[in-house]
Amino acid sequence: MTLGAEHLVIISVLAFFAYGLKGLTGFGPALLFVPVASVLFNQPLAVAASGVLDATSGAALTAADARIRRGREGLLIGTTMAVGTAVGVVVLSLVPGPASAAMLVLAILVGLASVVAAQLKGPVEQSRKTGPRGGAVGLLAGFTGGVTGISGPPLVIYLQRVLTPHDLRIVVTRVLLISAVVRVATFLAVGDGIASAMLLALVCLPMQLVGILTGSRLSRRTSPRSLATVNSAIVAASVLLAACNAFWTTGVRP
Repeated sequence: MTLGAEHLVIISVLAFFAYGLKGLTGFGPALLFVPVASVLFNQPLAVAASGVLDATSGAALTAADARIRRGREGLLIGTTMAVGTAVGVVVLSLVPGPASAAMLVLAILVGLASVVAAQLKGPVEQSRKTGPRGGAVGLLAGFTGGVTGISGPPLVIYLQRVLTPHDLRIVVTRVLLISAVVRVATFLAVGDGIASAMLLALVCLPMQLVGILTGSRLSRRTSPRSLATVNSAIVAASVLLAACNAFWTTGVRP
């Protein structure tokens, strides 16, 4: 992995904004981080580094917010998501670059359509239990995250139908922490460039923590409807980034 001065600036700024969104919404950093880092380096390295950063950011948010530490909501989703994540990482190590790029675009496009539809309906006013269906959603989200580094869309599509935006932030943070730890452990097991991923994550860590702190403070002042709007905007912006990454990986130019 080559990390020049221009790469250092870009990846640091990217970490700040991507994980500022994590602090605000509980999800979203991979939607920005993975496509851009894939262009700068390669997708497996970007996905592995994203896993490390998701683990550190999830741990930081959990340590700083007692609401995330309390309760068991999301544990079933987290367990099945862990299984799906391990399978997805193994698949990523086997499929060619164009196929993984296509899956990245598909994951974000599906997320875009569903999140926009939810935005039109407005946020949930009172949270409900996630129920057994959440286990299947966790499995799909984990697999998507393992292959593309983006596990948020399937998860958010489901959870925003049953949780208020502020409760969604808490549950998603808890669930994605489990997924991130499993993703890193699986990359360690398959030995797919994890050393370079650790180095990249270390470079991003200072600005990541600043971003998380900034986003967390903003979340306390943000209304449920505004949070729902931010969720839609995150996924919409990521479509363009994912499309650029797909063109870059396959050698196609628009």
